[in-house]
Amino acid sequence: MSDNTHNKHRNRMRELFQKSGFSEMSQEQILEFILFYAIPRKDTKPVAIRLLDKFGSFSGVIDAGEDELSEVEGIGAATAFYLKMFREVFGIYLLEKKDKQEGRYSLNKIGSALQQSFMNVNKEIAILLCLDSSLNIISQVELSQGSYDHIELDARAVIQAALYNNSTHVILAHNHPGSTAIPSRDDIESTLSLQRILKEQDIILLDHLIFSNKDFISLYQSNLMKEI
Repeated sequence: MSDNTHNKHRNRMRELFQKSGFSEMSQEQILEFILFYAIPRKDTKPVAIRLLDKFGSFSGVIDAGEDELSEVEGIGAATAFYLKMFREVFGIYLLEKKDKQEGRYSLNKIGSALQQSFMNVNKEIAILLCLDSSLNIISQVELSQGSYDHIELDARAVIQAALYNNSTHVILAHNHPGSTAIPSRDDIESTLSLQRILKEQDIILLDHLIFSNKDFISLYQSNLMKEI
């Protein structure tokens, strides 16, 4: 494709988006379009096709880790980071919309918003919500990814994320893919240990939410955390 033809194609795609958003685009075209801004001078359609072939769907691409994305031909480290960023952006957007509609932190609000972050994910993922002293949500941070049935909860990563966001209160969340939301003994013990370590840094762990594919459980509401 010549540079002129290439530019005309991108302009047509932009005009289509300006007219009707993504409603008239296929998943392949949506990926092709958003890759315009990460891969500015190449044809992104073949890359979009390879991504969908590997991960099965648009959501599968967005849920993939940076290492997995980088295995796809045409995806470098910067583009992998760019694609991974979208899930975090979606999470913050949903939380902020609900925050404006319903007021500050509530368990149901956060639970329903975070549920989207764990949809169609086949590995355990740890997410941290950073809140200010008024319990307004500042940021959503993905802490780590684990295996199908295990993840490490790194206190240093939690402290680093909280300090970076000037957060005095945090909520931890992770998922049990293909299982129930019932916390394991390790979940409970690691939560209590993390709560103690954070308290020494003047950071309050408000709750630890565990998600299955259909619901979630609050360790605080289940009386599995110490009073704070």
